[in-house]
Amino acid sequence: MADREVRTVASGNAFRVDLASARHTWTLDEPLDEGGADTGPSPVTAFLGALASCLTMSFQFQARRKGIPIDRIEGWIASNEERHIEQIAVELQVWSSASEEAVAALLPAAKRGCYVSGVIRPDIKYTVELAVYPSAGNT
Repeated sequence: MADREVRTVASGNAFRVDLASARHTWTLDEPLDEGGADTGPSPVTAFLGALASCLTMSFQFQARRKGIPIDRIEGWIASNEERHIEQIAVELQVWSSASEEAVAALLPAAKRGCYVSGVIRPDIKYTVELAVYPSAGNT
């Protein structure tokens, strides 16, 4: 199986879907109040997690490429609660011993390098906010 290939299996009328790639297996489901068994995240939650993770990894890649030390990145991502996704808001909090300007300068390239964001339709409001904090012991 190729790296960007996923196989799915669903049984009966349950919403649970088991997925497998070349090296991993996971489950997607709907919450109980949506008719699922809540055995895994929903497809939308999984997508949001993939988007936030991709953006974080892309940020780390850009920092490594530019020699900017990153001690920690925490992220938050949310979309509208109902129906199709209409808006996505992301916040990345980055701890680094580098200057705030040097860290902030990584964001445009990190956004471009996040391939998952390429599937977001142009009519979806997609925002990314960045907060930079000094590393512990750095004043």
